[in-house]
This record gives sequence, structure tokens and C-alpha cells, in this order.
Amino acid sequence: MGLSERPVVVGGGAAGIIACLTLEKAGYSPLLLEADDRLGGRLRTETMSDGTRVDVGFQILLTAYPELQKWADIGALDPVRFVPGAKVHHRGRWKTVADPLRAPSLLLQTLTSNLGTFGDHIRILALLRDVRRGTALSIQNQQSPGTTWSFLKTRGFSDNFISRFLAPFFSGIFLNRSLAPPSAQFCYTFRMLATGDVIRPRLGMASLVDQLERKLTRTEIRTSTRVQSISENHLVLGDGSILEARGAIVTIPGLTPEAEPTLWNSCLNVVFACSQAPFGRPIIGLIPASKAVTNFHFMEDVQGEEGKGKVNATALIAEGSTPDATLHAMHDDLLGAGIRVNETLWQRQISQALPQLAQVRSNVANPRNPQGNYIAGDHTAAPSLDAAMRSGRVAAEAWIEDHPQKQSK
Repeated sequence: MGLSERPVVVGGGAAGIIACLTLEKAGYSPLLLEADDRLGGRLRTETMSDGTRVDVGFQILLTAYPELQKWADIGALDPVRFVPGAKVHHRGRWKTVADPLRAPSLLLQTLTSNLGTFGDHIRILALLRDVRRGTALSIQNQQSPGTTWSFLKTRGFSDNFISRFLAPFFSGIFLNRSLAPPSAQFCYTFRMLATGDVIRPRLGMASLVDQLERKLTRTEIRTSTRVQSISENHLVLGDGSILEARGAIVTIPGLTPEAEPTLWNSCLNVVFACSQAPFGRPIIGLIPASKAVTNFHFMEDVQGEEGKGKVNATALIAEGSTPDATLHAMHDDLLGAGIRVNETLWQRQISQALPQLAQVRSNVANPRNPQGNYIAGDHTAAPSLDAAMRSGRVAAEAWIEDHPQKQSK
């Protein structure tokens, strides 16, 4: 079968890799084109000058993600499990708030944290009960009006509990301080947090990419191959050459002619040298009064000896601000919370960290576009790894349905 009959996938992030795995399961041998020199997209782990591994844009895996369970061997990632909660800096002290059902040993600390009222804790239990009803995808596909903030107010949570815990905690997940994402995104994420573990692969997020890439046995991978434009039957590559393809699966936002521009949340991820004693367990730190920092963690708590003396912090880059100004604000935020940070050891600006979506869903209803191609990526559904993986699978399944003739082995 000629190259024009071969499935071509553009973009080697999570969506592209899962699309290729889906095509392989159906007997095809796809071609995967990636502009970078490696697969993984936003799943990237770097090595600092002293050998410490650090993920670009602090990321965690939610083991309850249905697509992650479908495609990954989570145990083989040697996961480090985070406490299901956070340490919150309030009135000069660190308070612990944790899921009362999944961390019962921390229940007393949670109830006496004074971050909210007793009624707020009752409402959390009620919300935990409600998000467990129905299927996971039905939660994400619910189209309740309003933002996450308005949803929390409707549920009766106090302003103090929202501003002191819920907003700081979820602003780090959503990369949005005002909790503007739709309520369905919050409810789905809350369910994932409530029904699974929060983990980081011991060797970083790149180990997930490596695991998935090793499963690609029939895919031809071409890295450092940028696609400049796409039409119905051919792709123009960065070097000007043309590649024919019968309906490419496109995971890169804005590459197809009819695509609307995707808006993105950006962030700054920084590792500071730190002489502060760590928390002593893998747990996220929150500073509700911060000007920039959304969350942080002591790397020693998560990575052991290689993380000793380092704190990993993430901040949103506010509109009109600069990375340098954000870096200074992060330093001040941490010092203000009593964390003795010193020089900057590593930093990365992630300009396209998460897509901004006014509406979320488990996957796009129809991945086919008018030009005969297929779209995938978390920008088509919801800003999460789960949605990215699902979108790749759904796009590949549509391609298979439209091209039933299998390649000869």
C-alpha cells in the first residue's frame, strides 16, 4: 500500500502517541511527525546541572484518569504518591487540609485548620458523594452554567474556605486564579482526585512518554520534522517538501485552515535553592496571600536525596507582567511564608501550558474536519492529560472507521 494510504499523525504529544497506538492495534503502521527532537509534547523532564530531574511545568498524574489506566502501566512508573491534600500557610503557620475519606489520619488536623467552617467540611463530604455518582465521563460532559467560582458559591462554601484553600489549590491545577473554568471541569477533576492517587513517576513525567513510546512497534517516528500547513490530501513540511496523506490526524492547535486560535494559560516554573526543612512527606504547599506562586513542593519530599535543598514552585505570569517580575514576586512570596529560598537554580517559562476553554467535554463529538482531516489534542475537549489521550484515541478510531482496509503485514 502506498504512502498516500498510510495514516499520518501530526504531533508527538500524548494525543499523537495514543492515536498511533490505536492505529497499531487495528493493524496499521502509521507515520508520526514531530517538530521537536523528542516525543512527549508538554510532558518533558530535564536534568539540572547537578543531576536533579525536574519536569518542565510541575505536573502530576491522576491515577483515576480512565485513559491513563487504559494505556499506561502505572506501577511500572515507580510512582511517588502525594498526600491527598495540601499544606496551607495561614496566619504565620502551616495548616493541613486533606481528603477526610482518603487520609483519615489527618482528619483532626483538617478540622482544626480554621481555614473554613465546620459546615464547609460537611459540604466537602457532600460534594465528594455527589461527584462519585454516575460515570466519570458523565461528570465531565455535564453542561451546568457558570464558572467554578459560582458553582462553589452555589454549593454554599464560605468565602474564607474558597479563598484560603479551594481557590489556591485549584488555581495551580487550572492555572487560573479566578476559578473561571467551567464547573464541569472542576467536578471532573474533583472526582479524579477523590477516587485515585496523585502521583509523580519517580524519574519524572518523561518516563511515562518513554513507556508509551516503547509500545509503538509499527509506527515510523520522524522527529525534528515540522509540518508547515495541511490541506485535504497533502502536508507541506518545514523544508518545503510535500507529503501526501489520506486524512491526517492533527494534534497541533491552529494547523488546519478552519481552526480557531487557541488561547493559552502560561506559567513560570522555578527551582530555588532552599535551606528550609521540608514538610517530611510528599505534599503540595499553598500560600493563599501570594502575589504569584500557585503551589510549590519541597523536592526532597518527593525525590529524596537528589531533591535535597531545593523547592519547586510554579506561578502564573499575569497579564502585563514579565517573567523577571514574576520570578521576583515568587521569591518574595516564598520568603513571606517563611521559606528560606536563595538563588534560582533552574527556570522555564511555559507559554502554552494549558488551553483556555469556555466549555469542556470528554471528547469532541466528531473529530473529522471539512478538509478531510481529523483533529485531536486537549484543546478540542478539556485541558487535561486524560482528554488529550482520549482525543487521540477517538480521532484514530474515526480514521479507522473511514479507512477500513488494513495494511498488509
